[in-house]
Parts: sequence; C-alpha cells; structure tokens
Amino acid sequence: MILLIILFIFLIPSVLAWDDCPFGFVDEEYPGYCGRYIDTNNDGICDHSQSEPVQLIVDNEQVNQTISNKESTKNLFENKNFLILLISFLIIIFTIITLRFLVKKEIISKLKEKIIWNILLLIFFLPSAITAFLLVLMINFQFLRDISLNFIEFHSITSFFFMWISAYHIIWHTNYYLKSVETILSSK
Repeated sequence: MILLIILFIFLIPSVLAWDDCPFGFVDEEYPGYCGRYIDTNNDGICDHSQSEPVQLIVDNEQVNQTISNKESTKNLFENKNFLILLISFLIIIFTIITLRFLVKKEIISKLKEKIIWNILLLIFFLPSAITAFLLVLMINFQFLRDISLNFIEFHSITSFFFMWISAYHIIWHTNYYLKSVETILSSK
C-alpha cells in the first residue's frame, strides 16, 4: 500500500506536466524517445514536449458533428501497438499448437519442448530488458538518443512476445506454483 502511495506521488506530477521534456524536445511525435511519453489530448505529440493546450468552447453543431465523425472512424486496428500485440499473440498461439502437436506425435520430446520455451523466454527477455535499461539511460546520455534505432518500438515488440510466452509458461506450470504456495503455507 505504501509503495502504491509513493508511486502515485511521483507519477501524478509527471503525468500532469506540460512543456517539461527532459531532452528539450519540442513537439515530439509518437513513440518518442523516452518512457515518459504521454499524450493526454490525443494529438500524437508528447505532452512533455508541448505547451498546455488552450481549450476553446465552440457552440457550433457542425464542428461537433465533424469531431464525432472523426472519433467514430478511429479503428482499433489502426493502432500500431495493438497490431503488434495481436500479431505476437497469434504467433505464440501458433507456436504453442505446433509444439504440442510435435510432442503428441512424438517428433520431439517433452524435454525438448521445455528447452524450446525456455530459449524463447530468454531470446525475448534479453532485448526487452536491455532496451528498457537503455531507455532509462537515454535521459542522461545524448549518444544513446543519437542512435537511430527506435528503442521504444523494439522494446514494445520484444516485451509483447515475452509477455505472451511468460503467460503461457505460468499457465503451463500452474500446478507447480500452487503446490509451492501450499508447501510454503503448510510448513509454518
């Protein structure tokens, strides 16, 4: 509970801030160069890199109709991160089905299946962790910002794959986790 309060205290000011980009960027477009990217007004520009918008009250039915038409045409599949999330999910589901089929047909052993999943966990964990580390360091080191690789996008892709593989791993080993908790609780 105390941790949540501390996080709330530190995160709320950064979420509500405008024009305070630590890199000094102006009108930084999505996905931005740091993990602090936020876009509360949905204009595709990081709030930290722009001045606080002025809200205009317009009493024109035609303008309101245009705005509602634009909002209704927004499609979930136009969101690049959603597409990556969906594609990574489908790839992992296909891999699960393929490996289960190969084990069932005794083409590969259960041990090899476990080894494959552990290797996939490692393959996606390492770039996810390394890019997260680099994103944290980018705030203080200009040479990392000068690298043309989009760390946030690479981090997102590898993290989505890592998330799905981890979720499958947890489901696969649910009995182990339950027995471990049971053992811990019964040993008191």
